[in-house]
Amino acid sequence: MKVLFCYRYGVIGGVSTQLLNRYTHFSAEFEIGVLYESDHGMVAHFPPGVARVTATDEAREAAIRDAAPDVVVVIDSPGFLTAWQRAGSPGSLILEVHTTTANLSYLGELAVEPDHIVTVSEYMRAKLGALGLSPISVVPNCLDERWYADTVPPTLETTPVAWIGKLDGHKRWRAAADLLDRIAAAQPGVTPLLVGGYTAPVSEVEALTTKLATSRALGSARWLPRVDYDLMPGLYSAIAANGGLTVSTTTDESFGMSVAEALVRECPVIAPAVGALPEILPEEALYPPGDWADAANRARRALTDSGFRAALLSTAPLVRERTHTEYALAAFANVLQRSAKSSKVA
Repeated sequence: MKVLFCYRYGVIGGVSTQLLNRYTHFSAEFEIGVLYESDHGMVAHFPPGVARVTATDEAREAAIRDAAPDVVVVIDSPGFLTAWQRAGSPGSLILEVHTTTANLSYLGELAVEPDHIVTVSEYMRAKLGALGLSPISVVPNCLDERWYADTVPPTLETTPVAWIGKLDGHKRWRAAADLLDRIAAAQPGVTPLLVGGYTAPVSEVEALTTKLATSRALGSARWLPRVDYDLMPGLYSAIAANGGLTVSTTTDESFGMSVAEALVRECPVIAPAVGALPEILPEEALYPPGDWADAANRARRALTDSGFRAALLSTAPLVRERTHTEYALAAFANVLQRSAKSSKVA
């Protein structure tokens, strides 16, 4: 069976990384193809010929037609929906929804009716159901084998407290910088670490570097605009092994992939009680949205209280089970059965 995934951005992180995580197990069962509108380093992570860039409407239409897919999965990318129609609407259409932002508005303007809708959490199932969409199935995000490989973390002379995300309003990087500033000022020996921003606008990069240069507590901070995905499991392990943790300042999350990644690598997380995060984090890890003093207090406690650190990791076994690739594969196979249009997909 040919399954074609279509998404806007081939950027490390988020949906693109999720497609890469799925690939190994999914490709053992299905013939997988991936189309992007633009590439920022992800295409090369797939085997040759699996992923490609379709930068224009015409290229997207031609690529879908040439692929002759049995199933087309369009992920938060309306441009691929019109291309699928112009290509003759081949195969079953599955609409996969990850976004929680204003980008959801496209769902109220659909010119096509998908055979099925997929999302990544019970939170998102309820959110989409409230919009009158159906049928909806949950296929959780997954992590591939590299996340379970043993590493030997280096011993550092400092304790990292990390924030990982895009330099945008949704992830609230400015609030994150202020939070790291507060933690570092109150806790000697902490090195703030910000990871992300490789594709950020120049204005956001300038704002971040100005913040780092003008804050005394952030003077020792490190900013890594991009970390190769293969190195991310080791990064989380190094943070954890040196007594550190990660903090999140997001406004909403459909699943919370960076949170799940941290937990799988035994790295404690402090995060706001928003979106799907309460589905994967214990109560101890969750602060009221916008309560930065509470967030800082939890983070400082995680740096000094071993019992509290253990409590923060209490849901790690659940997250490992839920994010296992075989779990996602079984859920996706069930979706294909439900959305089948012909015996080819049955």
